[in-house]
Amino acid sequence: MAIHKRREESGKVAARLLLESTEAVELPPAEIDEEGATVEREEFRKYLPELFDALEEGGWVDPAPMVQSDSIFVIEGETRSFWVRLWHTDESRTRITRLHVLSCLPLAPPFKIDFGDHPS
Repeated sequence: MAIHKRREESGKVAARLLLESTEAVELPPAEIDEEGATVEREEFRKYLPELFDALEEGGWVDPAPMVQSDSIFVIEGETRSFWVRLWHTDESRTRITRLHVLSCLPLAPPFKIDFGDHPS
């Protein structure tokens, strides 16, 4: 994880860790600073509770496919797939101080295609 420093309103400099990886990462259950959540598009905001639930439970996150960035991850919620950047307070990854939602897509329901009988 990369360390990024930011200046607090009090004037102190605080460090936060940007999650970066080219592999899937297991995240422990985490507390989330909901005020630190930003969205790329305002219509994503109504889905933030679903993302917060997924992050509070913990689980595996995968690097976003076809993106030339090691800091964008896909998080699967109940009904949506979120592409996010996450900043943690420390290496334990149990507190998320900032997150940014880049994309929020509905999950496609699983389906089966029956092509009928095939000649063997």
